[in-house]
Amino acid sequence: MFARNESESFGFQRFRSVSPMDRQGRPNEPQLVYRRDPETGLPVEGLLRWGLIPHFCEKRPDLAPIHVRAETIAEKEWFRDAYRRRRCVVPMDSFFQKDTGGKRYGISRRDGQPFGVAGIWENWRNPLTGKWERTFAVVTVPANELVAQIHDRMLAILPSDRFARWLSDEADPRELLVPFPADGLAVSPQRSRR
Repeated sequence: MFARNESESFGFQRFRSVSPMDRQGRPNEPQLVYRRDPETGLPVEGLLRWGLIPHFCEKRPDLAPIHVRAETIAEKEWFRDAYRRRRCVVPMDSFFQKDTGGKRYGISRRDGQPFGVAGIWENWRNPLTGKWERTFAVVTVPANELVAQIHDRMLAILPSDRFARWLSDEADPRELLVPFPADGLAVSPQRSRR
């Protein structure tokens, strides 16, 4: 699906061209996402709203899930269809996690490179407008030994050579959903927001 050099950077040039302030994803806002086009099978990028709304929902939920646990993604009604048919990769250069005391930490790759996080996406027709909306959620896995010092969960970071498989039509690539190696990540305390 991807040429060798494409899978290495995975088109992250567009992601890198966005200012760091605009790359800070927030729930219910559009984020850059890479997915497989269901008609052509080719990789495409687009802005999808963060907060998954399954296609069968009759109205917008009060709280659309932004995370989904890898351990239950294939079984739970809200996620299983998207997991089988509509997976995506969400580019990031870091993510934030709070410890039990509320202190915020930034987690990034040790080499400073952007990375891709496993996600699932959905098409949902808004009954009020009749328009289709594309939404997504990111997948979480148990924390590795570094992140476990802060929280018991972390995002499912995919090595770039696994992007194509995650986006393929394979029904259950769950062995890709493992904690990223601790020695490849860096954790830094963040200033508290005021």
